[in-house]
Amino acid sequence: MKKDDLTQLKHVGVARMKLLNDSGITTMEQLHEMPLEKLAEIKSIGKHYGKLIKKSVNAHYREKSKKSLGEPGAAKERKTENINRDLQKKIGRLHKNLNRVNENFKPLWEKKYVKLYVDFKKRFKKLKARLSVLGQIKEDLSREDKKKIIKNAGALNSNLKKVGKKPKKKKYQQTTQEIQSFSRLLRDIIS
Repeated sequence: MKKDDLTQLKHVGVARMKLLNDSGITTMEQLHEMPLEKLAEIKSIGKHYGKLIKKSVNAHYREKSKKSLGEPGAAKERKTENINRDLQKKIGRLHKNLNRVNENFKPLWEKKYVKLYVDFKKRFKKLKARLSVLGQIKEDLSREDKKKIIKNAGALNSNLKKVGKKPKKKKYQQTTQEIQSFSRLLRDIIS
């Protein structure tokens, strides 16, 4: 494996590069993939400098990826990045709107809405669980699945925004059905 000049990184001088090389780390890639805990175990690097070196390596890789965006095939990478960013935004907005609707739907003194709220809460919890699973595996999804999720999350978000402060039976049922259908979509994509 070809050696890299690790002194290009901040907080890595000749002495630290020698320590890293003696520990078997000769390339930026090895340093990038190495967990912080293992890096901190190296004599005279420690946790503090380990964090600083990891930040420097990550910054180096970000700059390298920005430069490569101008190369052929970069347009596809940018589209993928945009889709991932849109998916992240939609999921974030969905969490925010779901929490707001949950607060608005709480039947504080009206017993006639308790059963509807319990059903809503059950669907709400299932969707939250599926969203958390989606957050963990979103990189493994195909572009088509991501686009489908973004489209449906946008529709659900716009419907959740329309839910007012006063809960009504029709709003409970409509919102619960929309959450349930989006949750089913996620279940089908995830499994």
